[in-house]
Amino acid sequence: MNGPASVRLLDGTEVDASSEEWRHECEARAIAALPSLAERRAWLEDLERKRGKPAVDRLRVTIGELWKDRGGAADR
Repeated sequence: MNGPASVRLLDGTEVDASSEEWRHECEARAIAALPSLAERRAWLEDLERKRGKPAVDRLRVTIGELWKDRGGAADR
């Protein structure tokens, strides 16, 4: 049996696939993949009501890094 699976984050850090860091990045990727800016904004507004502004601000930073990394336009 193998040990825990590891994954590489945007910043190159290697973490366990069950880590909070990986969960956060996966969530940011899922939000970034929503088809429209309006959908992304609505999703983040809902999360802000549930988890608070600091949690959503952290997601926004990660989503921005994802967009920058792939060279995409954030208003698609």
